[in-house]
Amino acid sequence: MNRDKPKPHDSQLMAWNELDETQKNLFIEGCGLFDEGEFWHAHESWEDLWKSLKPLEKKVETDAVQGIIQIAALLYNYERKKIRGVVNMASKLLIRLSGIEHGIWGVDVAALRVSLIPFIRDASENSPKWNLETTSVRIDLEE
Repeated sequence: MNRDKPKPHDSQLMAWNELDETQKNLFIEGCGLFDEGEFWHAHESWEDLWKSLKPLEKKVETDAVQGIIQIAALLYNYERKKIRGVVNMASKLLIRLSGIEHGIWGVDVAALRVSLIPFIRDASENSPKWNLETTSVRIDLEE
């Protein structure tokens, strides 16, 4: 990852260089854990980041982090075959990520939203198959 200027990033959002080192590290750590399929642990890293952003009163950014946390929660629920968890997270994260057109701090939020569609569809079926590989959804900051 280019720690100086990650792409994609919507221009109206708080810039990467406005985050302190702890915030950057929490974000990167969460992304790495997410890509390893460690959705619960990614959620924990990002939650600490989210808490540190709240006092800055940057609503779109804090909502974006919360939406990314909810993506991890959706996949975690899918792995546990929890229909309600998947469907509830889907509706919540769409609201949280509504202020992001393309991405934030190198996370392609638009692509992530699209990659969740098969999981949401499967969980919404009368008889879900639960056969999708959650680790196929990746952030890939290193690209």
